[in-house]
Amino acid sequence: MESSGKLSYIFRKHFLFRVLALLSFVAVVFLIIFLISHKSESEPVIDALVPPVGAPGEIIQINGKNFGDERDMSYVSFSGLKLTSSSYLYWSDTQIKVILPGNVQDGLVVVGTKTAQSNPALFANEIDIPVLAPSVHNVVKPVISEVSVEKASIGDMIVISGSNFGENRNNSRVLFTIDYNRKIKDSEFVNKRLVTENFVEVSEIENGYEYWSNTEIHVRVPDGACSGVVVVENERDKSEAFNFEVSDAAISKEFVSKKIFIVQYSADVKDIDTNDVSTITMRCPIPCKMPSQSEVDITEISPVPLLQNYQGCNIQQITKYKNGVSKNTFTQTFVLPVYEIRTTVNPDKIGSMKNINQTFYEKTTKADSIVPSDNENVIKLYKKIVDKEKNSYKRAKLIYDYMCKEFKILDKNRRNDADPLDLVSREKGDAYDFAVIYAALLRAAGIPCLVDCGVLVEQDLKSRVHWWCEFYIPGCGWIPVDPALGCGLDYEKWPEKIDEKEYYFGNLDSHHITFSRGFNEMKPFAPDNKTVQYPKSFALQSIWEEASMSTNKYSSYWSVPFISGVY
Repeated sequence: MESSGKLSYIFRKHFLFRVLALLSFVAVVFLIIFLISHKSESEPVIDALVPPVGAPGEIIQINGKNFGDERDMSYVSFSGLKLTSSSYLYWSDTQIKVILPGNVQDGLVVVGTKTAQSNPALFANEIDIPVLAPSVHNVVKPVISEVSVEKASIGDMIVISGSNFGENRNNSRVLFTIDYNRKIKDSEFVNKRLVTENFVEVSEIENGYEYWSNTEIHVRVPDGACSGVVVVENERDKSEAFNFEVSDAAISKEFVSKKIFIVQYSADVKDIDTNDVSTITMRCPIPCKMPSQSEVDITEISPVPLLQNYQGCNIQQITKYKNGVSKNTFTQTFVLPVYEIRTTVNPDKIGSMKNINQTFYEKTTKADSIVPSDNENVIKLYKKIVDKEKNSYKRAKLIYDYMCKEFKILDKNRRNDADPLDLVSREKGDAYDFAVIYAALLRAAGIPCLVDCGVLVEQDLKSRVHWWCEFYIPGCGWIPVDPALGCGLDYEKWPEKIDEKEYYFGNLDSHHITFSRGFNEMKPFAPDNKTVQYPKSFALQSIWEEASMSTNKYSSYWSVPFISGVY
């Protein structure tokens, strides 16, 4: 009799053997369940960071479970860097307290033990994020006692003296009068209400804040400012308005024909395939706040973001513990006014590039990830176009006129990986190519220039992703240019009758909704994260999505922002 037959015979013949076999089976099942349960229970889990935003020297509390009663060889890492032993203040199985080191960076926080690693949690360095400062009850109303000059041009440095400005700027601001819809210019009598009705803030993009103390502030007059007043605003109050005059010798700039748009877009993520705990972070762009888009109200974000208004984005995050086909949808809705910009420039009155902030100048004239201003063919072409012309404004106009005459605009966008430099050699390209090469030629000519990106709203309220430019001239500020529309890009135009070639150098209609000004270079939240960039989408940023290394694959879709209403 074979061995299997003997076992079968013994199993049927002897009751005690059957009982022992059954007990052994049950014991094995319980052992497997115990091991699985023990493994699951032993994995550290982060429930919350308190607070999720901090600065070097501050204490962060990590709440969760399975950290272990003693630290031993366990650790906490921020953005892939493990904390040194001196950073740990307290360690228990459910709570860890650490003091943030001087080199702490934005990114994912992980607790690691001998056997496992926790799910990640997102931390942000408050130095890099606009967070509300805590209430300070001893802060009193700021007072302006003197401004270094009574009159200045756009971009000029002025010194504001007084008291109670605050030792550090934090969220404080300096505001100048801006004349929306020509209310001041067309008024027969200018009173205090008119000059304080609309304000424009000193610009971060122009490095406008150069020095701040409790008694003295050094700022540059921002683009869009007009004669009226200057005001200092801290976390609790505004100063009294101090009269100030802005010279308009170089430029007349108007913000008119306001339209209020309701803008919405969504992003979907599904079919996540992961080996372990998967974290996918979505960086959802917010429309820019700028003189032509004076306010951006976020009326709906679903779900509530992990971080709001971080580096121009709302941060959404998905954590998956197993594979799944369920879809995650993120929706954002904005209400924003958009003004038409009209400029008239006197080129002979513009200021020297030597007078602007040098950090700002270098950043906006050198090559970057999308603008190839150091390309030898670009440099050769710019020299050919401008020849001996020295005036920056006239140089910008010569380059624009050349592109409109010599280059052909394609109505359909080329593929995402198409090289904009093809426009120089082939003399035809899409709106993206035109904006990038115009910016490259201006930067090569020593003129600060940005590629702007967003959507162009057509007459039927359909929107399309679009790119245009703005260049900076001291004494004038930012001057808009849309090379693609100037060269005859075909789209459903609004009924205004304009000479497009003449209009789109120095003017911009109120149908351009701006999501990014220049290229937004971002760092991943963890150095080993896998990142995704969409080169020809409605914002110019280096990271749109990033996934942890345990994420094998997933699918995502971003809608083009659409207009659900206009007023």
